[in-house]
Amino acid sequence: MGCGMEIEVPYVLFRTKSGVYGLDSYFYPALERAEHRAALLRKMELKPLPQVSGEYHVTPDNVKDILRELALELYRLAGRSFDERSKHMRRWNILRFLGIPSGYLKNLKKDEELAGRIRRVLLALSIVEHVLGIKGPSDLENLSVEPLGWAVFRLEVMDGKPVDPVYAQLYEDDAGFRRALFGLLQKEKGLEKERS
Repeated sequence: MGCGMEIEVPYVLFRTKSGVYGLDSYFYPALERAEHRAALLRKMELKPLPQVSGEYHVTPDNVKDILRELALELYRLAGRSFDERSKHMRRWNILRFLGIPSGYLKNLKKDEELAGRIRRVLLALSIVEHVLGIKGPSDLENLSVEPLGWAVFRLEVMDGKPVDPVYAQLYEDDAGFRRALFGLLQKEKGLEKERS
């Protein structure tokens, strides 16, 4: 049987045209890739808390700006990722056409990496567009985000790894998330020792 614990992750609650959502306030700044940040959005019940203890990057006061910046970054990444892949494919195809050996497996692997990143960015962008009720960058000018306060998500952790499927995937994919989780677990264990 593994060692488990539950940690409280602060979320900022907000309402958009498409519903009530929360954005993880603790792990958001720790993530290394913008496309991973979209995974920290979740549909939530409207049960705001008056406040949570601690200082956090995402707050009810700045959640609208944070969401706008995330959407803009994902639009930028989506365009840039497509450009990178098409440049890589053009260069690779020209070399192949000219009969110049160019490391087929290396180029195939690079192309698969670029295609995978494009898929992740586009998925993240579709999540953000759905949550914000937007269809494109021009909709960000009249963004409707109503901050509603704080909420807490109880994250179960077994043997140092999150049980929740979204956080488990972030644990696998993002070193910044792993570092932040380790730091939080160390802090929680310290608090437990103080209570005993």
